[in-house]
Amino acid sequence: MMFKVHETLLKFSISDFAIITGLNCVEYPSFCNEVGIPKQLPFGSSWLCSKYFSGKSSIYQGDLYDFLDKNQVKDDTDAIKLVLIFIVDYILLSKKDNKLVDKYLWHMVDSLDMFGSFPWGQKSFFLTLEYLKKALKGKRIDSQQDVIYYELFGFPTAFQIWIYECFINLPKTVISYHGPKIPRICSWSKAFKSKFFSLNENFFDCEEALPVRNLVPTKRECKDLLSCIPEFTGQTNILSKLGVLFRKANQSRP
Repeated sequence: MMFKVHETLLKFSISDFAIITGLNCVEYPSFCNEVGIPKQLPFGSSWLCSKYFSGKSSIYQGDLYDFLDKNQVKDDTDAIKLVLIFIVDYILLSKKDNKLVDKYLWHMVDSLDMFGSFPWGQKSFFLTLEYLKKALKGKRIDSQQDVIYYELFGFPTAFQIWIYECFINLPKTVISYHGPKIPRICSWSKAFKSKFFSLNENFFDCEEALPVRNLVPTKRECKDLLSCIPEFTGQTNILSKLGVLFRKANQSRP
């Protein structure tokens, strides 16, 4: 997704998403379809779902939230699995209102190795991108409450951090920066007692144009977060080839 800010063209890419979140953003494994859902799933409810939500054919996000909030799961492994489902479905793949928890999550989490190595960043990025594009098409109007609003789902916090990274020298009244960290989402936090009027005054209505830049990964980020992303490796290969051609051209000069 491209944004023109002043005279600079900013790109929000899956590589940026990986740098910011630290999530696995490689391509989907062969057992999944093009949207990251396993092609074949066992029939019926998963063992974990049957154990803790017996008698329910469908589990809503609210059901899972209430269960985790009001119950103590004695089995540590089961507790980890339930929390992982909550994080993925409620935070990384957030949806409107109280939606059903996707059934494939219950089956996938039966194997913690599979669940942990799955490219949730790939799925989260494209869902976030989908809702960003919808928001850009127009605002929503609630005539009953007389409000105009946008709907952003997926993991919009990553996009918010991307903005912080792109805008250089943001006012400290808006956001607090804690130094370079991996992933970069850990570098930022809300400014103490930050108010909307402060954001409006120091950011949206600022008379001076704030300088911007695209994200540039560090060597460690390239190695740890981007080495397996096709988009990034493709760009790296192209740049390497251009570098070779440039050196050859210089060597051939008299």
